[in-house]
Formats: sequence, C-alpha cells, structure tokens
Amino acid sequence: MSEVKTVSGRHRSETRRRLLVAAAGLFEDTGTIRQSVGDICTRAGFTRGAFYSNFTSVDDLYLALHQEQAASVWHRLWAALDTQLADDTHEPTLEGAVGQLLAALPESREWFSLRSVLLARAAADPVFAEGMLMDDTHAVGELGDRFVALAAVHGRVPVVDATQLAKSVVAAHIGALSQSAVDSDAGRTQRVTVAAVLRGLTVEGAAGR
Repeated sequence: MSEVKTVSGRHRSETRRRLLVAAAGLFEDTGTIRQSVGDICTRAGFTRGAFYSNFTSVDDLYLALHQEQAASVWHRLWAALDTQLADDTHEPTLEGAVGQLLAALPESREWFSLRSVLLARAAADPVFAEGMLMDDTHAVGELGDRFVALAAVHGRVPVVDATQLAKSVVAAHIGALSQSAVDSDAGRTQRVTVAAVLRGLTVEGAAGR
C-alpha cells in the first residue's frame, strides 16, 4: 500500500510540475496571467480534472509559481550570504559584499516580470494580495538575520529590526531591477542601490570580524 501511495504521490507531483511549467510558458508568451484553465491544460497535456486536483484556480496556480520562483531566489541569496559570512571568504567592503550577493543570484527577470503583474493584481484585489504577503513568512526573518550578521562583519548594526531590514533590501533590489530594461548599467545601479539601503539602515557599531 505504501508503495502505491509513493507512486501516486510522485505522479501528482509531476502533474503539478508540468502545470507550473505550462503556466510559466504561457506567461512568457503573453505577459499576462489571463489564461484559461483550458489553455493551461492544453499546454501541459492534461485534463481539467488534473488541474483541479492540484489548484483551485488560475490565480492559485500563478501564486504557486511565484512562490516557487521566489523561494529559488531566496535560497540562492541565503547561500551567497552564508559565503560572505565565512571568516575566510567575505569581501573587505560592504559594497563588495553586495556585488558578490547580486552576482550569485539566478537570472531573475522572469520572476520579476511575473511578480510585477501579480502585484498589479494584488493592488486591486485585497484577497489576492493575501497570497503574496511577506510579513508572515519565516523566510524573511531568516534572511534578515543574515543581513544583520553581514552588517556586523563590516562593523555596522541595524537601526531597524531584522525583518524590516530584509524587506527594505529586497524592495531596493526589486526597485532597481525594475529599471533593468531601460538602464544600460543596470548591474551597477542594483549594487549601488542595495548597498545604500544597507548603509542607510545601519550605523557604525559592532566590530567587524
């Protein structure tokens, strides 16, 4: 019985994965999340029953896709922060550390594009917005703790709590990233912006390692 359940679980996971991939492909093709369940099922090669056994709606699917993409970005950022926090590998300056962090992130334009569309929808739909809330996620707190530690490495302490520091840094990065299509030096803009927020929300205090 357990083997049957395991196979069934793998099958469902694969179905969910193919539906997410189909939705991502349709978004890349159209730039919208206005697809129908039928459109997504046709692209994925499934029936409506397969769709509704995994998601309640197209909105639910795109929120799941965004959360998956965001998790990938966060985990890469955590790993890069951990590298910077290692005694023998961290950059000598805060600006250098920010540059290394951003360089370690995966290609994020697709995630940003989807996030922008979802944010526009969230602004007009409070119920939809609840699916994108950052405040209640444990990930933001963990990210904030790492930024606090990074500041300490460079002899600085935050003037806001760890969660607010993380949200501010993420907001700065996303804001700078939003200009990348029209900024010929987008990488530098992102580094300068994120470093400025980290410096602005910290003060000299703890001795660096």
